[in-house]
Amino acid sequence: MGVLAAILQSDANLLRCQVARLGAHVSLQEGTAPPDAYGFGHYHAGNVLLSRRPSGAPLPLTLPDLVGRVDSEALVVHARRATIGKAKDENTHPFRFRRWLFAHDGTVEAFDRVRPRLLAELPDFLRRNIAGDTDSEHAFMWLLKELKDAGALDDLDADAPAVGRALARTVRRLEAYSREAGEQRPARLCFVATNGRVMAATRRGGPLFYALLEGIIPCPVDGITDQTPESDPRLRPHRRVKAVCFASRLLSPNGFIEVPEGSVVSVSRSLQVTVSALNG
Repeated sequence: MGVLAAILQSDANLLRCQVARLGAHVSLQEGTAPPDAYGFGHYHAGNVLLSRRPSGAPLPLTLPDLVGRVDSEALVVHARRATIGKAKDENTHPFRFRRWLFAHDGTVEAFDRVRPRLLAELPDFLRRNIAGDTDSEHAFMWLLKELKDAGALDDLDADAPAVGRALARTVRRLEAYSREAGEQRPARLCFVATNGRVMAATRRGGPLFYALLEGIIPCPVDGITDQTPESDPRLRPHRRVKAVCFASRLLSPNGFIEVPEGSVVSVSRSLQVTVSALNG
């Protein structure tokens, strides 16, 4: 189980400003118990970077506390409560493969019986890359298989709806395997995945919301107010920046839209949002 958040935006230099604004809206905690670990992934100078942090804090971390001041067009954040797999770095989300980042809020039901089937059908190069023992990392590997089969695994210009369809197929396959293993409980498979240019997320069994964001004025991080003169070179990028944000837990719902249950949301490079049925 866990809490996830993700951002895809138009200006890498303003991620710190987006994170600061979203700190009042996005929660990284479910219930009263603190997470076992936190993790986030972002992109910098062509590299995919991961940061992981054991909880160890007397109070839960906020989004700005965790992420700090990083530059990136894409960000994936996760706070984990260990259910399947011990609390260790290899099991801390988000997971990374090449340019892909992935996080999961939920559990693959009957995973002990589903896991052998997933492993048997994964290509060797994906099976060898499983570092931990969570259901979530195995789900990620299945998504990568779907992307490879669709020719999108290494395509920097991958079509966002195609990525969304691969993520939806992953949900359907996991649900089918759980049912065939005799599990009748409804699945909780809220996923988010990105290659730094496009993003897709699913809502199945748990909460998920998204927001369409335009402009960051005022911006306390950079000291921009409504009275900042037009001659200030920082004003234009703060006015023009756009972003799409996903969150599975909210402190304040203002500006957020609830993703319909059983849906996949795809976000293109130009931040166009498409909502489709998982079974569509």
